[in-house]
Amino acid sequence: MIQEYSDEISHNFLSSTQNYVKDFHLHNFYELFLLLEGELDFCVKQTFYHLTPGSLMIINDREIHKAINRTEKPYKRIYIHIPPSFFRKYNAEDLDLAACFTARKDGERNLLALDGQQLAYFRIQYARMAENDSHTLPGSKLMLETYLLQLLVFVNNLFAHASPPIASRCTPTIHAVMDYMDSHLTSPVSLDSLARIFSISKYYLCHRFKEDTGTTIFNYLLLLRIAHAKSLLRSGKNVTEACELSGFTNYSNFITTFKKHTGYTPKKYALLFSCQKLHSE
Repeated sequence: MIQEYSDEISHNFLSSTQNYVKDFHLHNFYELFLLLEGELDFCVKQTFYHLTPGSLMIINDREIHKAINRTEKPYKRIYIHIPPSFFRKYNAEDLDLAACFTARKDGERNLLALDGQQLAYFRIQYARMAENDSHTLPGSKLMLETYLLQLLVFVNNLFAHASPPIASRCTPTIHAVMDYMDSHLTSPVSLDSLARIFSISKYYLCHRFKEDTGTTIFNYLLLLRIAHAKSLLRSGKNVTEACELSGFTNYSNFITTFKKHTGYTPKKYALLFSCQKLHSE
């Protein structure tokens, strides 16, 4: 399910046994994901986190991720989706509100473990957002943004002083394969080449990768390339450069695949962020 880019803040409280998107995916917005009840495994790139109640995940719009419920019990969570334009609108001199999303390497330091008092504060702020969003009174949108600003200041202060979270890894070989693909996006990658580089059977490699990650090698690699292409387009690269530098060898396939996973052609995506940049200056 693709959620196209929007300048609107979206949020919800959900309870279910499975996530809406079961495989790795990426968004056009930043996400705060708070687990309230249940247990969950959460993968961000090659890092695997185990979530318990009070676990807050911080995910930017370049991080491919997936949630895995290994039980049949429902899990309750809150999500808040924040458009990148929100951070340009409220760019504070003394605090970068997007720091918890961007001032780290992708796939690292995604998890904050909230204590009882911190969890209560988050839930109160979210309840205020949800209550405010149910009204259409003048100033409702401003109040919603005010509560979110307070929450982001709170989250960034926690992030700035938090120790790196304990994260698990998949098997060493698969983790090494994931690292290799991430650092060789422009290189030709095949099962034969990976099997040769890591001295393992390609059949075992496919099975072990699927077992550890729940997806295929080439679906994972494809999403890595899409995520990198998004970064390149937002940095000012043209469509041809983004295609080549993210490892796509066929221009038409790049256009089709990018739109399938983001909801936009690369040209429209680049134009969207170019217009936002001009508007914010």
